[in-house]
Amino acid sequence: MAPAAPTEPIRLDGRKLEGGGQLVRIAVALSALTGKPIAVEHIRGNRSGKQGLKASHLAAVKTLGELSGSTLVKAQIGSCSLGFYPPSHDQDQGRRTDTEINIRLPTPGSVFLVFQALYPYLLHSSTKDQIRLNIIGGTNVSSSPSYDYVSQVLIPNFARVGLPPLSVGLEKRGWASGHGQVQMGEVVFLIDPLLRRASGGTPSADFPSIDLHRHQRGKISQIDITILAPDDHLVEDARDLPRGFRHDDHTAESDELGDDRVATVRDYLERQVHKVLRKRLKELPASYFSPELCPETRTSGPVPVLTHTTESTHSRSCMYVLIVAHMSNGFKIGRDALYGSLKELPKQQPKTKKRQGKSKPREDMDSRVNGLVSECVENFIRELYDPALQTAISAPGSARHQPCVDEYMRDQLVVFETLGKRSGTQTPQDGQSYEDERYWSLHTQTAQWVCRQILGEDS
Repeated sequence: MAPAAPTEPIRLDGRKLEGGGQLVRIAVALSALTGKPIAVEHIRGNRSGKQGLKASHLAAVKTLGELSGSTLVKAQIGSCSLGFYPPSHDQDQGRRTDTEINIRLPTPGSVFLVFQALYPYLLHSSTKDQIRLNIIGGTNVSSSPSYDYVSQVLIPNFARVGLPPLSVGLEKRGWASGHGQVQMGEVVFLIDPLLRRASGGTPSADFPSIDLHRHQRGKISQIDITILAPDDHLVEDARDLPRGFRHDDHTAESDELGDDRVATVRDYLERQVHKVLRKRLKELPASYFSPELCPETRTSGPVPVLTHTTESTHSRSCMYVLIVAHMSNGFKIGRDALYGSLKELPKQQPKTKKRQGKSKPREDMDSRVNGLVSECVENFIRELYDPALQTAISAPGSARHQPCVDEYMRDQLVVFETLGKRSGTQTPQDGQSYEDERYWSLHTQTAQWVCRQILGEDS
């Protein structure tokens, strides 16, 4: 009997919508999961710099290819096209179930973008054992989720929508910022598979039915801050310390954080985040905070603002801030900023002239810190409250609401939401409010588009 002719692949244009690496990661994950072959052209075609597959994309593609027994075409760094041909579901002998997976990136590319590609497939693993996924690469990388965001926001939100237990452990931080700081890191994921293979080789339909439309944005009950920065002195001369760090200056913030500490970059960053954030929170409507919190009784702000993590780094180029809001419905809202990734900083901070024969790198450190704080706090506040959009969706008769998660988290949930619709039953209810699509980023729209192309128009 002659072998069956290969199925014509689903063809995807890598320039669609956001046109970056996310399109490839989701497409390959769904291809491996469903057994549908794909061919992607113009990979990362919307990128102004180098296009084509990067090392992190290739690592995810090759790992999924090995696990699923797929055939790869043009899978190499820099390739602008890729073919991924998995075996059909009646050829399960080509699939592997590995309970220990080790990946080492050649550069500190984001370990979490690799994880993004692998996780849907590993959730559907046939093994009854926990899967240990070890990835060496970058944990704090420009334009990528950080370890801190993943552990404090993404994983709790995964659990909130019904995905099985998942944990991530930090073995070592890995940095890749726009200032040339490069260091390899390592993380370990412990993954509980969700589905079990039925005798016919198809997954059982016990994937949780995830309907984000029924979850409206909760009220803010607490805010956590994560600070990563060096313990270098902010300035050489104590007389040059910014106000609030001198021992003769006493403010609410300095009293709370304690002003008997050494004025380090990390201390100053923490102080400024607390100070600027508390000020901006007072501008939000009272209705955005949990009703049990009484703003009149709090002098420092409408909700508790706590330092979740403060950690010393090895370089003045390694600075990072994460702000996380705990919501009354159990979801987490997060925004972060990595020094070296600031898009607005060059405009906000004009270059200062150096004195003849002198370089003063320490004297402008407070400007660098304030730029980082400004971007992170501003984006966090905008994530919570955009006056123009809020006015529109609160109009009488509106049936749209703000998503229950932040902009970055929303696109991470699209694949699982779509798989939940396929395996579960979701019947729209009369009078149900839906997410306001104006909050959906290009990444979210791209993820939705890829899911429709591979899983069907009803996805």
